[in-house]
Amino acid sequence: MRWSKIKNIIILLLVIVNGFLLALVGLRAWQTEQGERETRERMIGILANNGIEFLPQEVPGELKLPSWQVEVETPDEAQAVWLVGELRSVESVGGRTTYTGERGAASFSSDGGVQAEFPSNAWPCDRERITATAAEMLNALSVPSVQETGRREEDNAVTVTYTQLWEGEPVFDRTLVLRWEDGSIRSLNGSCLLGGGEAQTGGETITSSTALARFLTALNDGGYVCSQITDVYAGYTSGGTGTVNLTPAWLIGTDVWPRQFVVDGVTGTVTAAE
Repeated sequence: MRWSKIKNIIILLLVIVNGFLLALVGLRAWQTEQGERETRERMIGILANNGIEFLPQEVPGELKLPSWQVEVETPDEAQAVWLVGELRSVESVGGRTTYTGERGAASFSSDGGVQAEFPSNAWPCDRERITATAAEMLNALSVPSVQETGRREEDNAVTVTYTQLWEGEPVFDRTLVLRWEDGSIRSLNGSCLLGGGEAQTGGETITSSTALARFLTALNDGGYVCSQITDVYAGYTSGGTGTVNLTPAWLIGTDVWPRQFVVDGVTGTVTAAE
């Protein structure tokens, strides 16, 4: 009987201790979040004091993206034939292979570079079919996923910019530019990542508040001027050939040239991007 009571008391004490520890963890998490919220609010004030209006609804928090290592693949001959038609020549120089066919020429590089030029009417399509035709091209090249991030309309020409997505997040420096002119696709140029990747664990990343502070310093040091921040969101930058490293980063959009700045999520280095 006594042992039964002692056992119940021990169990009750353990429950109380566990409850106390959970409450302590919850309190620390709340304090951390509260501190980060105050930091974000102070950052908006600092930007305002420097004449910069912060337009997004809120400052994002942590950069919760893993780094990646990607083994880059290039389109094969069958994919090139689909793009440029029956081949007339194949030439490889260094890490670049150029396929010339009846419908134009396409070059693919080991770093993911793509350069394709087509004569008039090689890829005919109506203006309303540009997006669908571009999707067919990118699917044929096994480009995993893209989002349209720019479009310029002229009388007889349309230029569309696509940014590649990796695991649903944009890779800021991997873009493809498609040009349509006088009723047909005339070119597809830029770079993209084909192939599989492996997520990397570990490594600390900077918060968006720290990224904004680094951006403000770079703005002053570089002599740039802006009056508004229009976007702040997470994504990746890439580097390397053959095996490419994807590094988490912040993109900060502004209202004037060069409009976009990329802040490396690990080193905090700021790069102006068109």
